[in-house]
Amino acid sequence: MIFPFPDRIYKDVTRITPSELKKMGIKGLLLDIDGTLARTKDPGLTKAVEGWIGSLKEHGIKLFVLSNNKSPARTESFAKKIGCAWRHRSRKPSRKGFFKAAEELKLRPSEIAIVGDQIFTDVLGGLRSGMKTLMVGSKDTYLWYFPLRRLLELPFRFERRRK
Repeated sequence: MIFPFPDRIYKDVTRITPSELKKMGIKGLLLDIDGTLARTKDPGLTKAVEGWIGSLKEHGIKLFVLSNNKSPARTESFAKKIGCAWRHRSRKPSRKGFFKAAEELKLRPSEIAIVGDQIFTDVLGGLRSGMKTLMVGSKDTYLWYFPLRRLLELPFRFERRRK
């Protein structure tokens, strides 16, 4: 049985550094859009997130947008801004999208981390797929159901215990 505790928790995606990723053996990141890189209704990335993505690329970290968003247009739009491959309707926490992304990146799951804001989609899917899980504070705190979601996730909002 998998308990969905993330490997690391960050206040914001921009707190994840390329040097830390390298120490963890991470060569590629799967990026969630809504709540992680941007608010659900935002049309683009902030300058801070754009700078962070640029830094990752400079350090050779491969990127892939893995989203449950139903809109191929929204997912593709963000992927084009980032300059990477993408998959919408990935059905996280299903492993299929995670493995397809790993195949596209030409990396083993152990060399990849998922960056997301939700325990039961991003973190659970990443753990089920043998990837590291980097949870960030959600940018979607304004949504009416946010407090309910956080309440359900509360027991798992702690970093995994390392062996």
